[in-house]
Amino acid sequence: MKKIIYILVLLLAVAACKKNIVPKPDKFLDEKQMENLLYDLAVLESMKVSQAQKLDSLQFNSQQFIYKKYQIDSISLAQNMVYYASFPKEYDTIVKKVEKRIKLQRDSIDKVINTPKDIKKEEQPKEELIKEPTQ
Repeated sequence: MKKIIYILVLLLAVAACKKNIVPKPDKFLDEKQMENLLYDLAVLESMKVSQAQKLDSLQFNSQQFIYKKYQIDSISLAQNMVYYASFPKEYDTIVKKVEKRIKLQRDSIDKVINTPKDIKKEEQPKEELIKEPTQ
């Protein structure tokens, strides 16, 4: 009798694990859209930190920007976040893609910033810069 109860509990536990508890949101964002949204959120948050005064002067609302761009509202955003969080492996994959995009963007910006300023056009003598018009 105990074996049957143990087996029954085990089967129940396995069945409960496979059942998707969090329903898919009505305004569902696929994985690529969710990746883009998380990327945009990360960029906007970093802008808030580094450029807060400029954004304030522009009266820029990052949340409204996200809602308009992805045609969702705050409830849909929260539902999508909870939905993807209920699938840790998929969510982790999305987050890693976002991190990779941010790193690539940061590296390209660093490359531009760290380009030696010694690279100048060949300096020409001033006499050659001012030429008499030819007739």
